[in-house]
Amino acid sequence: MARYRDILEYYFSIWCFRRNHQRALDSMQASLEAEARGKADALRSKKKLEQDINELEVALDGANRGRADAEKNIKKLQQQIHEVQQVCIFTDYTTI
Repeated sequence: MARYRDILEYYFSIWCFRRNHQRALDSMQASLEAEARGKADALRSKKKLEQDINELEVALDGANRGRADAEKNIKKLQQQIHEVQQVCIFTDYTTI
């Protein structure tokens, strides 16, 4: 009877050992899957942010071109105003 009991205890200890290790393995697998999901999410976010950066750079280039065109137009208008003022001043002096 003692021998039977020893065998049962041995198999029970093996069963407990396997159960504990299976729990640890299941936990590690869940952690690995969560980490893989996190990595995939991070890569998607990175790709989206890179696309946003590219779009913003294109928009910035367009805004800079628009600003440069506006500055050219302002300079032309300032020159035209200066020329008109000179004509007005010249006209005022010649009528005297």
